[in-house]
Amino acid sequence: MRGLPDRAAIREVALHAEPGALVLTRAGRELRRLRVGPGAEVEQALHLGGPVLGDVAPDMLGAIDLVDGHGGRVARLDLGDWVPEADELTTSAEALRRSGLGSLLERAGLPVRPVPASQLADALRAAVPPLLPLRRMPVAFTALRSVAVVVAVAALIVAVVGDVPDLLWQGAGFGLLLSTIAGLALWLSAAARDRIVDGDHPVLRPHPSTPVTRRFCRVARLRVEPDVVVVIDGLGRERRLPRLGALAVTTAAVVRDGTDRAQVELRTASGVPRATLPCDQWCAGHGGDAALSHVCAAGGLALERGSAPARRPQAEEERARQVFSSHDNRTVARTMWPHGLPGAAAVWQTAAFAWLLLLYSFSDDPPAFTRAMLGTAGALALLPHLARLAVRRFWLDVPMTDDR
Repeated sequence: MRGLPDRAAIREVALHAEPGALVLTRAGRELRRLRVGPGAEVEQALHLGGPVLGDVAPDMLGAIDLVDGHGGRVARLDLGDWVPEADELTTSAEALRRSGLGSLLERAGLPVRPVPASQLADALRAAVPPLLPLRRMPVAFTALRSVAVVVAVAALIVAVVGDVPDLLWQGAGFGLLLSTIAGLALWLSAAARDRIVDGDHPVLRPHPSTPVTRRFCRVARLRVEPDVVVVIDGLGRERRLPRLGALAVTTAAVVRDGTDRAQVELRTASGVPRATLPCDQWCAGHGGDAALSHVCAAGGLALERGSAPARRPQAEEERARQVFSSHDNRTVARTMWPHGLPGAAAVWQTAAFAWLLLLYSFSDDPPAFTRAMLGTAGALALLPHLARLAVRRFWLDVPMTDDR
């Protein structure tokens, strides 16, 4: 389950098994091929999990390391990246089962073997590159940002003690402006690449009977496609659940109907819940029940009423309900700077350096356009951030009953 800037990746990336090979693809294009078998690139698949995982790494669901014949770890499959409902599971065994990686690796000729408990801590600490190509901060941007900050610091120190050389003025202004534009470009490109498009597929949007945020009403949705059921939470994080295979979603079961704990469970044929939508926020409001019936009928998803809740630990059910509930302002604030995109540090550093240098420039005689570059850099860094904060605080994350 991923949001910006990785929604496109989870839609397009897949791992395939062939006799003697694992093939990672994106949108049908081969990204990486790993030869499997004796003497090949990968000879073992080791499962990092088991009962002691919670003591060694309580925030992790385990992983599978692909290991060569000399014991070197070639790549890691973090189960949290390969299980759509990883946020709500509590055991590594269940995460491994739902990931489907065990059977996939076996088809490639690579049985999964557990790592002994005595070796688990060392295995988890090993630096292993992830196989899943999720978005990381581009090296070019990191280098540009570092150079811009170093030059800005040098210019500020020189400005405090004396006259700043023209070249240093220009370098500071240009570096801050260019790195700020690059940061904005990363955000805009991620938003364009990862945009949510429903197309002509049946879509259920929230019909709340209890106050939820405007963000939740605008962003959250359940979309039924021919091959996948897509559930998007109020933060824009996307969960894609297959409609084919052993863990395919076949049913939308309404449980505890008429109570304040009513919920819709998206289940497999064997009753495994893969997403849980609280009814009071999704379909208990005006027109919600009819909308749910229409989406299930149009998408070919069986709708069951009066079913018993799925059998699972209470902690997992509570987590599952929270994922697809309306989030408060504090939760949104914690998730507004996703990995792989410039964060708050870039905003405040740029604004501080730009405005301080601009202030010192009035006691110096910098080259033409230097003040314009510094002012523009400070404004581009700070104003979009303040605008987003204002929109979030006073409009998007304000509790309401319905946005229609």
